[in-house]
Amino acid sequence: MLYYQQYGIEHPSEKPSLVLLHGWGMHSGIWQTLIPELERHYQLTVIDLPGLGQSAECRPAVYDIDSITTLVAAVAPKSAIWLGWSLGGIIAMSFAQRFPERVSRIITLGTSPCFIARDDWPFGMAATTYDQFEVNLKANSGKTLQRFNRLQVQGSGTARADLKILQQIVADAQPTDQSLSDSLTLLRQDYRELYRRLPLPTLHLLCELDTLAPAAMAEALSTLQTQTQVAVLPGQSHVGFLSAPACMAETIRTFCG
Repeated sequence: MLYYQQYGIEHPSEKPSLVLLHGWGMHSGIWQTLIPELERHYQLTVIDLPGLGQSAECRPAVYDIDSITTLVAAVAPKSAIWLGWSLGGIIAMSFAQRFPERVSRIITLGTSPCFIARDDWPFGMAATTYDQFEVNLKANSGKTLQRFNRLQVQGSGTARADLKILQQIVADAQPTDQSLSDSLTLLRQDYRELYRRLPLPTLHLLCELDTLAPAAMAEALSTLQTQTQVAVLPGQSHVGFLSAPACMAETIRTFCG
């Protein structure tokens, strides 16, 4: 089974459940600054995705979105709000499509339906950039992950502090080359149809300085779903929630009621 941990579970009937899913190359330690802001209001479940963090030994035979969703379902609450950051947002939406009765609301943070640009979707990295990233990852995963972490904090006024947290998270549970490669393939896919088919209240949070899931796609996201809200967080990078957890927690509470 996947590793998971719960917080704020005192008096469980008094607080709604909230699941937090991390992104590529990370693990549930990414939520360390946000958990104290949320556990007073929610029963939190944080999950390490297959092959990452303390789920390093739990990897499906075929590493795809369906198999990952199945593994997540085995440890997730029976009913909850779901928040997924970056790749975690795609997995949260996949879970909601397969198990809509177990999801009340969806929040994605720094998530794109297409992390790689298409002819009809210019809001992603160039395919050649992604291909080179794959090559670099195979050649030297440690240095490539370091460069990726610098990209995640790019432009932020808190970049140095955020990068320090990211480096510590990686050091706490260094992912294997195979797990990084397997999970990276998920970012190549086009998930726009998944967005179109999701009939649940959804909030897509974009960050003004994010280069991986750029805020420029806000209007395009609004056209993919009918029951959706899109908001841009000013002055934040892809990992802005690390240094602004109170702001993020307030945004979550406002949407969830």
